[in-house]
Amino acid sequence: MKNAIEEAVRDVYRSLKARHAEFCACARCEDDVIAFALNHTRPRYVAGPPMGAAVTSVQLAQDQSRAELTVIVFDAMKRVAQEPRHSPTA
Repeated sequence: MKNAIEEAVRDVYRSLKARHAEFCACARCEDDVIAFALNHTRPRYVAGPPMGAAVTSVQLAQDQSRAELTVIVFDAMKRVAQEPRHSPTA
């Protein structure tokens, strides 16, 4: 069993990180952004045959879902940037 939204959030994060170099990309900040974003989304667990996972993946790839995730992840990036938990030398 896994939360299918996690991979979608990670994909959106990678896409945004590539376009916004002003945000820290250290492992600590990345983990904080992913955790914040996941805590602000409804989990979508998949288990069993690949068909259920495929349907969920298609739903998450739709423009509406992708746009919602982009807003959530970008907000997480801004919040983490305001109060980073990494050391100043990171």
